[in-house]
Amino acid sequence: MKNYMTPEEHARLHRRRARQALGLLVAVLVLIGAVTVLRSGVRAVAKLFDDTAQKEEYEDKLEGLVLFDPLPFDGIENIDDLTLREAAVWGCVYNIQETQGNFDHYNTDPDTEQLLIPSVDVDAYLAKLVGPSFKMTHKSFEMDDMTIEFDETTQCYKIPVTGSVGSYRATVTKLFKKGGKLHVTVGYIPTQSADDSILNASSDTPTKYMDYLFTRQSGSWYLTGLTDSETKPESSAESSPASASAQMEEHEVQDAILASTADSASAAADSASAADEPAAQSVEADAASGNEAASGEAGAGSAEADAGSASAAA
Repeated sequence: MKNYMTPEEHARLHRRRARQALGLLVAVLVLIGAVTVLRSGVRAVAKLFDDTAQKEEYEDKLEGLVLFDPLPFDGIENIDDLTLREAAVWGCVYNIQETQGNFDHYNTDPDTEQLLIPSVDVDAYLAKLVGPSFKMTHKSFEMDDMTIEFDETTQCYKIPVTGSVGSYRATVTKLFKKGGKLHVTVGYIPTQSADDSILNASSDTPTKYMDYLFTRQSGSWYLTGLTDSETKPESSAESSPASASAQMEEHEVQDAILASTADSASAAADSASAADEPAAQSVEADAASGNEAASGEAGAGSAEADAGSASAAA
């Protein structure tokens, strides 16, 4: 028997299916909205705790100082004068290279072709680091292997053409506040080998850490001190044997090779001696066996002679 639906029942069925479809659509939209809100919240929290941009900012500020490895100081007025001049000039040079990519907007000396860096640029770089109230008297100064000349007429520093300067580059590993000061923990990565040995491999691992101290003044943080850091470099004892041999001096490598050769020769001699001992023992055993056999034969002959004598007497 066939079941027939009235037009009213058909209408109710269509309305029910429409409500079900609408409910499913609303549920999907709610789910999508909840996932979107959750992801946005996670990104917001991650961004809140992400200090990558701040670390890069302080790396740029401190690059000039880290190059020349300054001694700890308390108060910017107590920093070594030569170190500050080196950091100000070369930090400015590196900052220009970093931000502009080249020195096309700077003049060069017509006679020496040295780059001319205006003192106002050096002052601007230094103001961002230690504050606008600090003033440095501009003058020429001597470095270990070059002279940085200051031209009073043009008020420019003459920068010699050189491959690189300084001993370290900076990597900021941590930012934290303590005692009302901002501590910027900087890892010192060597820019060249400690010696001229070609066996020393370069590394991106810091060999030391220092804390640069910043004090808040007029809404900004400015450098006011430098101290040893609680962060210590990784132990070199964990390095692999390959890296350990790579850091050996050349004469140490030769000594190690000679020592290895001597050990091999000694081992070969010991092996030969060990091989000769069984042979010697075998010879001794054969000799002993021969002596015993000879003694036996002599004893047998003596017994026969005694028997013959006894027969003759009878």
